[in-house]
Amino acid sequence: VALSVAMVAGLLFSRFLLADLNLRMVERLRQAMQQRLLAAEVRHVRGIAAGELASRAFTDAGRLVGFVQNVLKRAIGEGFLLAGAVAMMLFLDWGLALLVLTVAPLVLLLMAALGRVIRRLGTQAQEEIGRLTGLFVEEMRGITAIKAVRAEEFEERRFAAGNADLRDRLLGAEWWAAVLFAAVWLVTSLALLAIIARGSHQVMAGSLTAGGLLAFCLYALQTIEPARRLSELHGLLQGSLASAERVYEVIDLAPAERDGVRVLPAPVRGEIELAGVTFGYRPERPVLERASFRIAPREMVAIVSASGGGKSTLAGLLIRFEEAASGTIAVDGVDVRELRLDSLRRAVTVVEQEPFVFAGTLVENVRYGTWDATAASIEQAIELAGLRPFVRAQPAGAETRIDEGGRNLSGGQKQRIALARAILRDPAILVLDEATSALDSETEEQIFARLEPWMLRRTVVVMAHRLSTVSRVPRVLVLQGGRIVADGPIEHLLEGSPAFQQLFGDQASLREPAPDESAPL
Repeated sequence: VALSVAMVAGLLFSRFLLADLNLRMVERLRQAMQQRLLAAEVRHVRGIAAGELASRAFTDAGRLVGFVQNVLKRAIGEGFLLAGAVAMMLFLDWGLALLVLTVAPLVLLLMAALGRVIRRLGTQAQEEIGRLTGLFVEEMRGITAIKAVRAEEFEERRFAAGNADLRDRLLGAEWWAAVLFAAVWLVTSLALLAIIARGSHQVMAGSLTAGGLLAFCLYALQTIEPARRLSELHGLLQGSLASAERVYEVIDLAPAERDGVRVLPAPVRGEIELAGVTFGYRPERPVLERASFRIAPREMVAIVSASGGGKSTLAGLLIRFEEAASGTIAVDGVDVRELRLDSLRRAVTVVEQEPFVFAGTLVENVRYGTWDATAASIEQAIELAGLRPFVRAQPAGAETRIDEGGRNLSGGQKQRIALARAILRDPAILVLDEATSALDSETEEQIFARLEPWMLRRTVVVMAHRLSTVSRVPRVLVLQGGRIVADGPIEHLLEGSPAFQQLFGDQASLREPAPDESAPL
């Protein structure tokens, strides 16, 4: 009775503890992946498709869920059984035992050779799952674009081709796993027949009893069967290793963002200075080349260039999403590479042209990153960003739910939420990177007018393509060919800067009053 109770308790707790160990291992792997992605440099994270990362975090990590229970536990159990059977065979007849053991190198050779094939095909299958997941995520995000051009059939064919390719790769891995199992079965069966033949001669010669041969064969079976089962486990192990490789490629991603050691002295004045800054996403094609300029504390400056001219790159360099190949970028006289990231990014806030909003309420999105903000400061940020009419129009007010990625918002509403988020952070330096491009000129003018007293206490850098936006700024820097080619008030640039005229000449001519055709010549 005591043994039965102990056995039941052992079965109960061993199953639960194995599941606990297994799930904790996978939980830690996923956590390590997420932490590494958050810590890594932006360019490394953006270099991998979001669907691919999701596939690695959940599909690949999910394949490891059964590793302890299905592979490790069985491998340990079969290993103990194999060791015990070999020991008994050596005790009964060491000569026949050596004959059995000659099979081991051949089995190991088969496992090694075919295991590499299974692992390679398993890796390819997991990569195809990642691509297919990425395609599916892309299709769901771009569903309106697909329907707008009636591309449903094209996307169906594209997904079906990837799905079929995935099936073929998975079947290829299963085929070679089956070949490995069958090959090991064949080798071990031939070995067992050889043992029976050799043992029968010994029985007829009188050097071994029939009972001894029967006992030896039973132990030999106890050796061969674990070897066969281990070959099956080997195929499962290779699939697990293929998934583990993809998981650890993320965990071992390129080094995390390098943090500095200095902190900006309080209060932050907001001076920005670039000296000979050169940067390119590819070394042979620099976006910025020996760019230099200075922005005084609490100065409002616009930076203009053609599309792809380096405005967003400058913003990324300022908050160290990227690092300059040469030259220095300083805030209040301190090189940004020497600053702690939390100090730098607390002082500098960038509002992007296509800001990201999170699933949740509107107030949660405004408060994101400034979770200790008071209700009064949140209300002020909403007011300054021009969100008040939108909030009043919603039955739930500031608690209005926002869908994933802001699908139920317009581009202008998302930009105003991002602007309110930046206002709430109360930065010393505010960078508006086409941050009002989705707003009409009248709304933009109202927001700038409302923000004027607030912006006078900060350094503001405006990057824009619209002359109406740039005309509100007293000083304009013109970026061309990676360098600052003009610097001054908009009136002077319209008259004396060919680069500025090329960018805004057409818009400026539209603003000039049409001549009175009835007037005398």
